[in-house]
Amino acid sequence: MQKRRPNIGSAGSDLVFALLALVAGWVGLAPIFAVMVFVGAVAAWGWTRRRPLMAMQMRTRLTQGAIAIAMIAVVLALAYWIGTLLGGHT
Repeated sequence: MQKRRPNIGSAGSDLVFALLALVAGWVGLAPIFAVMVFVGAVAAWGWTRRRPLMAMQMRTRLTQGAIAIAMIAVVLALAYWIGTLLGGHT
């Protein structure tokens, strides 16, 4: 069995998108910017994980994808909300 290596690129892109959502809330940008960050994060998620996703069966891929998209949405929404609190825009 081949040893799994951590995907630093995926982790880095996830962190960058969370920070972008936080900053968007902090400076008081409109929620549409948070939506754009979300779309970019989902695209980056699919791109950086394309090989493992292609190795899965379609049903598993759809299930894991739906869970991942929901988690990305929650994390980015919380980051945006925390940013609005930090920036005093509530």
